[in-house]
Amino acid sequence: MKKLTQKLCLTLLSPALITFTILGTIKVGQAQTSALRIVQRDAATNTTTNLQVWAGRASVIDFTQTGEVVTYIRLADPSKVVFNTDAELKTNQARMIFVQPIQPLRFPGATTTPITNLFIKTLDRQGVERLYTFNIVHRSGRPTNNGISISSTTPNPPNRQQNLPVANAPTLSLADIERGLEVAIRRGYTTANDPVVSKVREFLALTRNGTNIARAVERINLSMSVVISLAKLGQSEIPLSTQPI
Repeated sequence: MKKLTQKLCLTLLSPALITFTILGTIKVGQAQTSALRIVQRDAATNTTTNLQVWAGRASVIDFTQTGEVVTYIRLADPSKVVFNTDAELKTNQARMIFVQPIQPLRFPGATTTPITNLFIKTLDRQGVERLYTFNIVHRSGRPTNNGISISSTTPNPPNRQQNLPVANAPTLSLADIERGLEVAIRRGYTTANDPVVSKVREFLALTRNGTNIARAVERINLSMSVVISLAKLGQSEIPLSTQPI
């Protein structure tokens, strides 16, 4: 019975089945388009950050909070998006990059990919150079943000024991969610390149930077049911002797 329950929970990773859950109905407030998604500088340089783009809209990567200027930009696949900056790179005053989807183009000899990467090299006031990497993720539907703001401030200590809104359940942590995602991929419930997996990883990055769980799922348009299912799966992998009483 336990294995069957886990499999039913993990079917929530399929967008077509998200409307059904054995965990009960959970209401999440309708997301509004937030100004910018805050990403801490150390996190942005140590991992690849997803930059979401929507048709007919531009998304920004903003370095004004860190005081860095953009010195070099490399877009791997230029067939689906274009970019520009708020100042010429040679002036050492560019602090923002605007990325916008376009109708697909064909370049002789070039290869394309659904999710391309973007490299940005910066220089701060102390002469320190940094390299940032981004995945350009094309989205449809209602936009949830207008881009990313890189922040040099240290976020509040992450709350790894945030309570998830599910009745009669023990506290489920961010570590449970991350463990559950690893288990789901390992067992073949989903694939590592599934768009929902990318959303879950982005959700974990947001919450570990201090964003409230409910707010994080709204920002990236992720079902709370998926988060809870993964957390429960992850907690089921903890040996009974180490589980909280």
